[in-house]
Amino acid sequence: MELTKDKPEDDGNASGAETDAGPQAAAAPVKPPPPRENAVLVLGATGRLGRRLVKQLLASGRTVVAACRSSAKAGEVLLGSGEGAMGLKEGRQRDKRGILFIEEVDITSPESLKRPELWKGVSQVALTVGTVFGPLPEGGFGVIGGMSSEVVEGQGIPLLTSLLADVLPNKQQLSSKLVVPMRTAEEIAVWQKLDDVIMGGNSDSGMEPLPEGAGVQGAAWKGNLIIEGGGFCGSRTAKLDLDLGAYDGVHMRVKGDGQTFKMNIKTIDQEDVPESTYQTTFDTVAGQWADVFLPWHNFVAVKRAQSDPAGEPLDASRISKLGLVLSRFEFNKAPNPDYKPGAFELQIQGGINAYTAPRPQLVMVSSAGVERNAIIGDDEVARATDIPIVQLNPGGTLNHKYVAEQAVRASGYPYSVVRCTGMIDSNEGGPFLLDADQGDVISGMISRDEAAALMAAALNSPEAVGKTFEVRRNEGPESKGKRSMASRDYLRLFLKLAQDKHRWRVGLQPMPKAVPPPPPVTEERRKEIVAQVAVIRGQAPPRDPASEGNNVKADMAQAAKDKAEKAKAEKAKEPVGASA
Repeated sequence: MELTKDKPEDDGNASGAETDAGPQAAAAPVKPPPPRENAVLVLGATGRLGRRLVKQLLASGRTVVAACRSSAKAGEVLLGSGEGAMGLKEGRQRDKRGILFIEEVDITSPESLKRPELWKGVSQVALTVGTVFGPLPEGGFGVIGGMSSEVVEGQGIPLLTSLLADVLPNKQQLSSKLVVPMRTAEEIAVWQKLDDVIMGGNSDSGMEPLPEGAGVQGAAWKGNLIIEGGGFCGSRTAKLDLDLGAYDGVHMRVKGDGQTFKMNIKTIDQEDVPESTYQTTFDTVAGQWADVFLPWHNFVAVKRAQSDPAGEPLDASRISKLGLVLSRFEFNKAPNPDYKPGAFELQIQGGINAYTAPRPQLVMVSSAGVERNAIIGDDEVARATDIPIVQLNPGGTLNHKYVAEQAVRASGYPYSVVRCTGMIDSNEGGPFLLDADQGDVISGMISRDEAAALMAAALNSPEAVGKTFEVRRNEGPESKGKRSMASRDYLRLFLKLAQDKHRWRVGLQPMPKAVPPPPPVTEERRKEIVAQVAVIRGQAPPRDPASEGNNVKADMAQAAKDKAEKAKAEKAKEPVGASA
């Protein structure tokens, strides 16, 4: 299928301009193709979530490779302008920001997945694939082309992760670059004393190169902190004019004396504003070298020794000066719990570095309920009283999604797994803030637009790496209709979550093992569960189970009892030693 493209822009020549060779118009120069680099490969790009994610990423300026089973469907859904279509274009978008490429791919085919053309310029992958469901040729609705959850997610995603080392060899890792060297007297001369003597105090400090016997090159900042009359020691650089916008924060390797120090950053915009800076704290371990990472979002806007809630986030592309402080105060005159008056010393190896943290290279959308479904296993009583999706679990979808999750978590690549609660298309009543939790204990709803925006944020957030979490919209009065999620909201959402490798350190259980899908429910039971969903979504009045004469829990308990008794009877028939 030929996909519609916008006409080339006018190159400045009149369309009827003549050349020396005659009246024929000069041929327009061929425009080079747009660059394909640092791209996000979106698998499932024509699905209801995938198409929204493609649009979100393009709006943020990203290059997107939209991968789908049919370029014809891509032309209809991504490039079309009808209902449900995104109105995009191949190449650079009309707002001159994002760049779109379209590729055909079959996630169940190794040959299709291994095509080098598919992975050209790709650095991250977003997995929005799922059951291909729609109208069937013979009428009615169902799974199309055998592309069930088991095939697409339970088999396709593990296949993809098994091939990543070949098709996506550049695995992101933490990197650090020296930006303010502090190894020699000449390099250290850029640092100037800024002790409390400027306000009548008596503290004193200085910086010097580490002695040759220290075993490493670097600087030692040391002095004497006297609390009477002031209570702080400081050292600040001369003007540096550093553009560190491409980095994620400051990295230092330090050896201290167990006290809590501060780092200050003054921006170019604050040069003429006295007592205005950005400030954060860092801890030291007495007598031990330790790496300290200070992300930009840790730095608090401070004016006249008070935090400034209205202050703009730190712009790391406009850094003027850096500073180190030891003070008896933390923020807003609150006491520093880890300081002591008298002599101190802070050793810094090499100097001040800027670091870049890995982003998730795999972001997968999954479903709330997958973890509790794995825990329930074949416990029919527990299943009958859980949320509707766990009761229904059509085609074992929750089991197959969980297998896919495990493949992503075991891939060895930085990842994030987003377990959406009930996904809907409607944004009515919004905007909403989002809630996230772990351990698969929450339920609720989230729109596909909200889920797409969250996935786009995760792709650009080091704080989302290594985390599996459930998400829903917050429909409380503090959220509903108030404002949309902003960058600071996504950051806070990710920061509150524990990495999967630390779950048990924050009171969560380890991930359960995968289990086989349960038997499908009866048609009668399916209708009952669907009715529950209608009530939850406000599409039907609440039902009274007592009036229906149907106690599901009791029925399921009896069924489980019958099953156990039958198994016991069968076991009694076995000859001795049969199960040894």
